[in-house]
Formats: sequence, C-alpha cells, structure tokens
Amino acid sequence: MLLASTSSHAGNVAATMTDKAGAPLSNVVLFATPVGVAVPPPQRPLEPATIVQEELQFKPYVSVVRAGTAIGFPNNDKIEHHVKSFSPAKEFEYKVYDKGTPPPVVFDKPGLVVVYCLLHGWMRSYIMVVDTPHHSLADAAGSARLDGLPDGTYEVKAWHPDLGSIKPPLTQTVKITGGGTQPLAFNFDFVPRKPRTAK
Repeated sequence: MLLASTSSHAGNVAATMTDKAGAPLSNVVLFATPVGVAVPPPQRPLEPATIVQEELQFKPYVSVVRAGTAIGFPNNDKIEHHVKSFSPAKEFEYKVYDKGTPPPVVFDKPGLVVVYCLLHGWMRSYIMVVDTPHHSLADAAGSARLDGLPDGTYEVKAWHPDLGSIKPPLTQTVKITGGGTQPLAFNFDFVPRKPRTAK
C-alpha cells in the first residue's frame, strides 16, 4: 500500500546493515515513517502472520508487522509450550492446559513485543509492530529494501534484537523525490549475540 501523494513517482530505499566488526547483520527490522504526513489506514485487510513453535524454537526469530495484524502461534512440537508475552505493546498468554488450536493474537499497538516460552527459557521471539506499511527485515547478507515510497521526507529506523527495548533504533532521515533508489548504511556498535538454543 502506498501513502497518499500528489506525485506519481515512487522511490525506494536500499539499506545495508553491518555490526561493529563490519560483518553483515541479519534480523534487522527496517521501517520508514513519513515526516509531516499522516499514514492512511490499510486499504484492504492485513495479511495474517504465523510464528511457529518448532524444534524447541520460535520461528521466525524476528518479525515485523503493521499494527492490526493477527499472528497465529501453532505448536508443531510433540511437547507442550507455555507461550507468554509481558510486553506493554501486547500482553498475552497460551497456557499449557489450553487445548486445541489457540486463536490468533491481534497486535493492535505499535511497539516491541517479546514472546517467551515459560517452560523452555531459551525460546524467544521478537515482534516489532509498526504503524507504517513500509517495513522489511534484513536478510543473511544484511540487506533490506523499502519499495514504493511516494515523494516526501521519511524517518527510516533500523532495529536489532540486541538493542532490546531500552536502546533506541538507529535512525536516518531520507528525502524521496522523483523516484529512484536511496542507499542507506546502518552500522551497529555491537557484535550480535547468537540466539539461545536447547542444551
């Protein structure tokens, strides 16, 4: 979905993410919010998302969705999990004794949501809920794109789980005009921790 604009042009952002050692950094959420322009509501229902409990992990480890998106949490393991979020942006719980397929959770408030399994402390998933249609997730090469941005000024933010909920995302301002692709580079001041796994 595109933001309202008087221009027929649409531009793109191509971002590269690196860690303190200069290595490509994956699992970085990239999102852009227009400056001085309201973001219109979605023109059609938002596509639901899924975070699977599988091999004693949450998959994917990092997700980014627009506010209002429903996410399902199916359990593909042969053992039970107790799924819980304490996050102010969305607190919810699937208890081990809740049988059947749990209903999806609607993430209706922007912010970071950290999902845990209370039975398996290494299981964790990060959900960044944003109030913009312009968002993506960096791949293994540390690359992420935002396509179809109408002309205007945007605040572009990059967030990684190792920043947690205290440190702010890295932020740059970019002006889109006449189409084309704007390159951006985000350099994080840490080497990422490896996600915890079952012992």
